[in-house]
Amino acid sequence: MLRVTDILPIGSELSVTLDGDSEKITNGCKLVDNNGNVVVVKSVAMVRYTDPQYIGKDITVLIDKCDIAVGSILSIA
Repeated sequence: MLRVTDILPIGSELSVTLDGDSEKITNGCKLVDNNGNVVVVKSVAMVRYTDPQYIGKDITVLIDKCDIAVGSILSIA
């Protein structure tokens, strides 16, 4: 389970920060919300890579714009 903690619109895409076990998230993987909506991860960024306690627990992904909100729960499809 991944919780959306921040969303930043960038053009026609969204930068979405996720909190949770993110070790298996890669470019091209699919995430699904509780309503069954699927989003494809275009790019993965580890913005806190210098702090070992956050590696694999807190990442930012780039996705196409969609109807997602802070607090949403996602899982790997």
